[in-house]
Amino acid sequence: RDHAAVLIAVGAKSSRALGLPGENGPGVLGGVDLLRSVNLGEPLDLGDKVVVIGGGNVAYDVARTVLRQIAYDAARTAARLETTHAVTLVSLETLEEMPADTVEIVEGDEEGIRRLNGWGPLEVVRNVDGRVTGVKFRRCVHVYDADRRFAPVYDDSDVQVVEANTVLMAVGQSPDISFRASGGDDIEEMRPGWPKVDRETLMTSAPGVFVAGDLAHGTRLIIDAVASGKAAARSIYRHLTGRPLDSEITTSFELLERYRREEGFERIRRQPVPTIEPEERLHHPDKVVERGYDAELAMREASRCLDCGVTPVFDGTRCVLCGGCADVCPTQTLKLVSLDALERTGDVDAAIIGALGEGANLSENSAILKDEDRCIRCALCVMRCPVDAIGMERVCFTASWSNPKAAIQTSR
Repeated sequence: RDHAAVLIAVGAKSSRALGLPGENGPGVLGGVDLLRSVNLGEPLDLGDKVVVIGGGNVAYDVARTVLRQIAYDAARTAARLETTHAVTLVSLETLEEMPADTVEIVEGDEEGIRRLNGWGPLEVVRNVDGRVTGVKFRRCVHVYDADRRFAPVYDDSDVQVVEANTVLMAVGQSPDISFRASGGDDIEEMRPGWPKVDRETLMTSAPGVFVAGDLAHGTRLIIDAVASGKAAARSIYRHLTGRPLDSEITTSFELLERYRREEGFERIRRQPVPTIEPEERLHHPDKVVERGYDAELAMREASRCLDCGVTPVFDGTRCVLCGGCADVCPTQTLKLVSLDALERTGDVDAAIIGALGEGANLSENSAILKDEDRCIRCALCVMRCPVDAIGMERVCFTASWSNPKAAIQTSR
């Protein structure tokens, strides 16, 4: 069938290979492929020693899933589980540099995953029969250069071989758009497997063919995929109708009378989510690991919320420049300064002229500077102000998209 527009949103579902000697052949799998097989209930023979290469969340998903498979198989056969060396995760980065979430690293350590940081793979080692026996690694001196660009440097004199029956690659993902082989030759590629995309319209080099999700911006979070899907929909609308959609953002403020926070809320530490024991996680892989909060813990954790949609709003016409708000602020969010000490920008000049008019004596007037990153919404400044020049207000933003021309035609 012929279509005026097509959206490709297939995602990056294929594991990326490294091109190592010995990588191609039995015993080496992609991490994403492993996860897919486990979720589909397909039988897997991984052996009792598995090496996972990678340092991100997917690598930990793979390693922890494999450990559960090994534990489950051991339980079925009444075998003894050697968790110490069953699964080894090898990362190029140091522990501090690993991109995986801290909770993944901590729970992986609890479950018995052996972690080797600062090693880069050189070769998948095979015996004369072609079976995987291990992976050769070399020490990584550092991963990034002075500008934080990926530029690993190795020490070739420091080499080790980690024993393995199976090697799982979790070093990134790529899309599979081989389905366009029967057509779509006019879709140019930025690099193999990745179409060239206009970042503003999300259209490929083929007119009317758009992309969203991983194909549009690389592997990111699901919310990024949702956002790019909406952006692509707007571009397709513009492509089909020739009319753009305009964004309109409405801001509203609601004054909160007698706003107060719990005493000591800023000192409450994060409440860890209770989990089942590591042994139970391994022997019962279908069990949910996080047990969740009880009512008391949930209320305590919720009380830590800074409620960043609420903020102190200042009325300059009431302020008497006493400095009390700055003095009482526990995080040094506020600072009272002379106008002539401000860095002059177009926005600053416009604000000064709007408040004081042209030719105002800057040295005789002051401004209150507020560091939004420091504010904890404690409202002490509101309580301290002697002239009610500060109020706690909830700020709400509403975004809408409309077509002005279409609206005009409708109104007729």
